[in-house]
Amino acid sequence: MIILFALIVLLLSSCSLDIPIPVTLVIGEEHPFEELFSRDLWYTLSYFDGREERTIHIDQGTRKISVRVYSGGLRAFSMKPMGELGPIGGFFEPGDDGVVYLKGSSGDLAEQMVSALSYRNDAVERLSMRELLGAEDDLRAIDETEFLSRIYDGTLTSSTIPHKERRLIGFDSIPEGLWVSERYDTPSFAVEMSGDETVFDIYPGAYRYICKERGLLLTVVLTEDGEASASIRESPII
Repeated sequence: MIILFALIVLLLSSCSLDIPIPVTLVIGEEHPFEELFSRDLWYTLSYFDGREERTIHIDQGTRKISVRVYSGGLRAFSMKPMGELGPIGGFFEPGDDGVVYLKGSSGDLAEQMVSALSYRNDAVERLSMRELLGAEDDLRAIDETEFLSRIYDGTLTSSTIPHKERRLIGFDSIPEGLWVSERYDTPSFAVEMSGDETVFDIYPGAYRYICKERGLLLTVVLTEDGEASASIRESPII
């Protein structure tokens, strides 16, 4: 009887440490493309709630949403403008006040962490992103692939965060016009004449720009192997 009572107490205690709690997600800044087009965008939210990965459509004009997650550890949130552009993101961990401000500077890493939590939440949710990233000035410099590898093998600390190297790449096929970056920490640029070379000083990753007057979306991709490409298509925002 005593053993049964002890097991019940233990079960109740463990459950109390991992219960559904509300978290308020706030779009923490006006997106550069919202500023460019003078209107709000719609978003697709992805997050791992502690049990499963969830996806929610966020209507145009909605700047705040409440979701429920389990309280057992780190939670990551990623929102993609128009369901396809570069994400904004943020993190929640035990002890936070329950309000998460999503920003472009955290978007890529947050998107990776949502996938990582869905894949191996036991290894990921015990992390404190606040402690890990406290000294990081530019989250885009983090090598996400190696970052996740070190999480999974238990070797990641604030002093062992892996970084990528910036590279200079150039293209002479970008049409003339003002090209506005989707992130505030990545500069916009102007092409004065078609055929002029445009040089980018970037880390490996994907970078998107819109030329409003031409109705075009430019995507620049630099791989870890140093291969660079630029593609242009119709803008998803008109």
